[in-house]
Amino acid sequence: MRPEIAYYDLERAAEISAEESLFVLRLKANDDAAYDELVRVYHSQIFHVAYRMLSDSGDASDVVQEIFLKVFRNIKGFKGESALKTWIFRIAFSEILNRLRWWKRRHRHATVSLDDDHHGNGNPYNNCVSDTGPTPEQALQSKEQEEAITLALGKLSSDHRSIIILRDIEGFSYGEIADVLGISIGTVKSRLARARGDLKKSLIRYLSVQRV
Repeated sequence: MRPEIAYYDLERAAEISAEESLFVLRLKANDDAAYDELVRVYHSQIFHVAYRMLSDSGDASDVVQEIFLKVFRNIKGFKGESALKTWIFRIAFSEILNRLRWWKRRHRHATVSLDDDHHGNGNPYNNCVSDTGPTPEQALQSKEQEEAITLALGKLSSDHRSIIILRDIEGFSYGEIADVLGISIGTVKSRLARARGDLKKSLIRYLSVQRV
């Protein structure tokens, strides 16, 4: 890497860090506009993660409200030891996993309706439906794909589901996942390999049909 490029990258990183630091100061000062911006930036992604983990849009909406309340209540304790996004998703997964444990204690088994509009966002698997409008055949195939993915994710353990959602659906880096879940990068990689293997087994029937 040329020295001038390395210098530019470091300078850009410093700009981003300074911008985030200023944003955090606004949050700590109870700036309503900063709170609104935080919700606007993160609400959709957190909701989609919560829905994919919980398989129920109503529960996902409830837990998202709790997540933002916890973020607002604890923002003054944010010390900048990780990116703000990482800190927020650490809180998000703590709340989501607590909800899953609550379900498990009460032996609740969620069912998923393919007609649920998922909090007004349409299909939560955004890549399954074309923005230009699907044909009836494409819409049917999309519903079948959504059902297969949802059921397959539901069969994974919460640890494995978390890894798949963060890495393969949301595109988090290994380092970000390690920080969010409080595990090592090595553990992230090993869990991801096992989770992908388990997911492939669950989807093999659907994939086989698609190839015919």
